Amino acid sequence: MNRLCRITKRGSKLLRSLLVEVSWVGLRHNPWLRSLYERMNRGSKTRKKIAIVAVARHLAIYCWAMLRDGTKWRQPCTTQ
Repeated sequence: MNRLCRITKRGSKLLRSLLVEVSWVGLRHNPWLRSLYERMNRGSKTRKKIAIVAVARHLAIYCWAMLRDGTKWRQPCTTQ
């Protein structure tokens, strides 16, 4: 498994907290985020915060790629 970095505490605290809040909201409305969260959570109640930070990180990477390439949102494929 290729393990990339986690969300660090460098940079804007406001941006990190907003990414986490958007991730919580996205779980309710986006099946891709929901499947990503459930995969990271692994059915454990103690991994909720770890899983939501992982979702926020993936969302940040996806948004950065959209800004870099100048593309619009496309629903990523859910791999099951």
